[in-house]
Amino acid sequence: MKYVVSIGERLVNIEVRDQMEGRLVVLVDGQAYDASMVRAGGQSLWSLLLDRAAYEVSVVGPPEQTSVNLRGREIALAVESEQTRNARLLEGGAGKRGPATIKSVMPGRVVKVLVQPGDQVVSGQPLIILEAMKMENEIRSSSAGTVASVFVKDGQTVVNGDPLVALK
Repeated sequence: MKYVVSIGERLVNIEVRDQMEGRLVVLVDGQAYDASMVRAGGQSLWSLLLDRAAYEVSVVGPPEQTSVNLRGREIALAVESEQTRNARLLEGGAGKRGPATIKSVMPGRVVKVLVQPGDQVVSGQPLIILEAMKMENEIRSSSAGTVASVFVKDGQTVVNGDPLVALK
């Protein structure tokens, strides 16, 4: 299963691969770790074995607003499956206004740029047509605002996370 974890402004890509007998391989931004995680008591306390190092971890809250305590350090994060995040970004936000950088949610080729700097856009408005796996996908605005910059051009290849359009 693939996840995107937001820690402040930082995005971390995590993939969890289930191995035999409760063992996991966890890829963090492509770096592989052997892992095992078992409940250590209550609803929120876990014992984590990560590359032969043991950790006691407290995890509290729903995925979109999780608090993790690791060795006395509190870390606030949000977890989304890669599919959920991509769907949310494709649909755009609802009624937000203000600065935003719209990023590619998948690798592909820019078929058409639909906006230019200075254009006024509304939340959910298509900005870019991106071809991925022989399908055309509309990349929509996550908020209302004015197009400040367009970072791509027709025919350009992009990867997941590349900036496409900046709004102000």
